[in-house]
Amino acid sequence: MPLDLPSKLRDTPIDGHPIAPCEIPFTSGANRLKGWLHVPPGTGPFPCLITNHGSGISQGTEDISRPGTASLLMSWGIASFLPHRRGYGASEGVAWRDEVTAPYGTDDYDSQLADRLDAESDDVLAALDVVAALPEIDSRHIGVMGSSFGGTTTLLAASKTNRFTCAIDFAGAAMNWDRTPGLRRLMTAAALRLTMPVFFIQAANDYSIRPTIELAAALAGTGSIMQSRVFPAFGVNAHEGHLLESQGPTVWSAEVRWFLERYL
Repeated sequence: MPLDLPSKLRDTPIDGHPIAPCEIPFTSGANRLKGWLHVPPGTGPFPCLITNHGSGISQGTEDISRPGTASLLMSWGIASFLPHRRGYGASEGVAWRDEVTAPYGTDDYDSQLADRLDAESDDVLAALDVVAALPEIDSRHIGVMGSSFGGTTTLLAASKTNRFTCAIDFAGAAMNWDRTPGLRRLMTAAALRLTMPVFFIQAANDYSIRPTIELAAALAGTGSIMQSRVFPAFGVNAHEGHLLESQGPTVWSAEVRWFLERYL
């Protein structure tokens, strides 16, 4: 979004408004998937973020709609859509651990994981098609955001289209980066193909902060609009640091809102 245009964000009181999304079924290839749409109170159409979950939403889980992040976005006047990608949560498909079967750290694991996450990014593009057609969503202002595997699929999906206005990658591949050179190459090539502004974010005590450092370095001097931030440690261990997106919005909300004010 050019800087000379007014922001689509607006402060939106959500006190008394249910943080309860509607379920939207959709398809991606042969897979029947489900996603959850949160819409702010007021009159649309609203700007929207597609928010991508990590690997923790297993099939059958009751962790369905991630209302914490959604409520923050709603308070900024932003709708959000959380698609359950293939093999996760309420969606059909093969679970990722049933496709990525090689031992961790091996070349086969690296290749299988890269292929799987690249395929999952097509589910994000299918979600974009669904959201862009909704009357309550402003199809000119749709961004994409995710954490962990969701950060990786955010980056990969954004590299395949120019329809997103911006992308935010929280800790994409942080648990795998140091042992998966093929995935690193895939993500770096994706970052270099981006046509929209991107923001890379991690906590300093994440499993590895190399994704943010190295992806930002790859884009430095290319003319791309890129922002990156490694926040101070969040929690007492790498797992807690890895959960910065879902557990630490008070840490990152000001900088993410600044980014969205300009580019969503």
